[in-house]
Amino acid sequence: MKSRINDAEVKRYIKQYKRGEEKAYWTLVDMISEYIYNYPRIVFGADPDGCSDFYEYILIRLRDIIVRFRDTGAKFVTWFTVVLRNRYFNFLRESKKGYILREQTDILSFDFERGQFSDLYHLFGDSRDYSASSQQLFEELVDTIIRDLGDRQRVFFHLYFIETLRPEDIGFLSIYLEKSPREVLAGIDEVRNSMARRYELKQGLLLKLTTVYHGIMQCQSVGEAGKLVELREKRERLLSQYKHVKLNPSYRSISRFLKLPIGTVSTGIMRMRSSIQQIVGQKWNGRSAL
Repeated sequence: MKSRINDAEVKRYIKQYKRGEEKAYWTLVDMISEYIYNYPRIVFGADPDGCSDFYEYILIRLRDIIVRFRDTGAKFVTWFTVVLRNRYFNFLRESKKGYILREQTDILSFDFERGQFSDLYHLFGDSRDYSASSQQLFEELVDTIIRDLGDRQRVFFHLYFIETLRPEDIGFLSIYLEKSPREVLAGIDEVRNSMARRYELKQGLLLKLTTVYHGIMQCQSVGEAGKLVELREKRERLLSQYKHVKLNPSYRSISRFLKLPIGTVSTGIMRMRSSIQQIVGQKWNGRSAL
């Protein structure tokens, strides 16, 4: 895979980051993001969803990876390619278990798991039936996030968590991006289309869950204990799969809409999600769970 990473520059910024210069880290992210994203596509033929998932997997661990680099005279990209290869195999093994390992540094995404407000997971915008009070609290959270984000980060927020969009947000995007509302809506349709396969997967899992729930009810009514245990185990497997189908568009679709390099988009989304973590931590800790 052809590298566009400037070896001398990347090593210089690694040294700066190790000295504690935080800005150097974000420069490094900008420099190597496209390489990380494209690695599984070029080497293993991964699809865009797989590339995005692997990129996020690496980004969560990137600080630790950079700290481990030792300049022995070899090119950075040679060392980094070996790291990516090993991490990709780990990524595949963990994915086959039905999840990607979560650490304390995991990045926030939107969904309420078992109603816990402190545990927002990968889904947003699917067919959930919240009570009126829960929905109001969720709306307050979104309003708080939008109010506290800078305009640039708010753009990434609306496009990445695209199901949060309201009519007034279309107006904001139109003004900020200097596009007509019609152009914004057309772009949003393209971004949403990148999620079509994920919607199909979730819908299929939802249908399977419905069938399993009916089976559980029948077993309970006739007292089939053995089959009931089997169906409950199947229900948990399906729920786990359903939860981990993330309803977020691909970075590539957002990149096309904004006419920005994919590395810029991925870095912007990373920073936006980091800001959301801080907002939720500062303003919503201690609130009642949904």
